[in-house]
Amino acid sequence: MPKKSNPFKNQPEPETDISPMIDVAFLLLIYFLVTTTLQKNEADLSLTLPGVSAADSKKVKIKQTVVKIDPQGVIYVNDEVADQDNSDRSVPVLTDRLKRYAASTALAQTEPQIIIDCDDKGKGQRFVDVLNACAKADIKNITLAN
Repeated sequence: MPKKSNPFKNQPEPETDISPMIDVAFLLLIYFLVTTTLQKNEADLSLTLPGVSAADSKKVKIKQTVVKIDPQGVIYVNDEVADQDNSDRSVPVLTDRLKRYAASTALAQTEPQIIIDCDDKGKGQRFVDVLNACAKADIKNITLAN
């Protein structure tokens, strides 16, 4: 059999122009940024991070509460298990404990102070759940450990 010649051998190699795909990707990114809505309790937590402040010797100091989140998502308050169910994002036991803690600090005329110790291997959503519980209890002085 005779060998057939390629009719396109003198033609330049076709190239793919990816600039329209990049344009579409940026348009989609802008669309999703504009149309995304945040949950109100996660959009503005109104937290006051610790800083340097003047010492007031007249206030009674109440011990800080330590909230720890382990890698499995179990929440501990002062080394006692508070919430174990990862699917329950409302963390009712933690919210109740934080509300009682905030009420006791109000009686002592001090501000509640929370230390959140979150494991690096844990899910970030569990940390947001703890912040939401602090916001429900109207606790704004939060310190992060680790």
